[in-house]
Amino acid sequence: MKLVALHHVHFTVTDLDKTERFASDFGLKTASKTNSRLVMRTIGGDAFSYIADLAPARGFLGLGFSVESEADLEEAVSRHGATSIHTLDTPGGGKGVRLTDPEGLQVDLVAGIAETHLEPLHKPLALNIPSNRSRLNASQNFRPLEPARLFRLGHVGLYVKDLAAMSAWYERVLGLLISDTMYIGDPEKKVTVFFRLNRGEALVDHHSLFLAQADKTDCHHISFEAQDFEAQFTAHRWLKQRGWESNWGVGRHPLGSHIFDVWFDPDRYRFETFSDTDVLDASKPPGNYEATTQDMDLWSSDPPDRYFA
Repeated sequence: MKLVALHHVHFTVTDLDKTERFASDFGLKTASKTNSRLVMRTIGGDAFSYIADLAPARGFLGLGFSVESEADLEEAVSRHGATSIHTLDTPGGGKGVRLTDPEGLQVDLVAGIAETHLEPLHKPLALNIPSNRSRLNASQNFRPLEPARLFRLGHVGLYVKDLAAMSAWYERVLGLLISDTMYIGDPEKKVTVFFRLNRGEALVDHHSLFLAQADKTDCHHISFEAQDFEAQFTAHRWLKQRGWESNWGVGRHPLGSHIFDVWFDPDRYRFETFSDTDVLDASKPPGNYEATTQDMDLWSSDPPDRYFA
């Protein structure tokens, strides 16, 4: 199967209206809404990237990837036991199949969804650095205080009970490549795995999926690409003024190099913006790092407990 990109995530939430207010302040746009379901998108052209179903309790149902064609859906059915191909009932139409990973999460594969259009971004920053003065006789391009303009869903982080089994399944079935792993003590005893898409010579994000060993199966965070760090700092100020709770950031992770900013939604799931991530092709070998010696944030000395509690 030829995965193209991470496409969407699917949650249950306890209050659709409050979730919509938060996600709108965070930067998502409502694509459709009923009494029982909220579907939201970015401004990057996707028909949708976030689905929330009303339920008595919060929960993470699964995630979805786009594939190149319906032939990839057929391969998922014949080789991996996916459900039969069905017509999607979400914005943009298209077809899909569903797999179930070893810990019961839904993994949707979708194709043929009609995209929307890319909405305008802010004028890029013109940075003056010692070796290159690019902003001459002009002030910086200051931007209004507003939600981040989110370009796409970039990656998902999951807590898993059996890291080895889950990692093996995502490698074997979806063909994901390991970018980096982390361990504690014994280099063979991994505690986290960063996966990227396999697009051959094409460059892809350092990771689209992050797995962390835990005592539960759940979502740790979902992450959307913002235009740049200026957008993230401005959106941080905006979200704080709107009364939402920050979890961590603005900071920079060492693995993947991306700048991050993490917030809690009303059900205390983590929503992250990111920018300036590493991009790799399929030739890059994985790294393996001792977790206790790695900083989680290069811009602060905050302990990682706040990010994983």
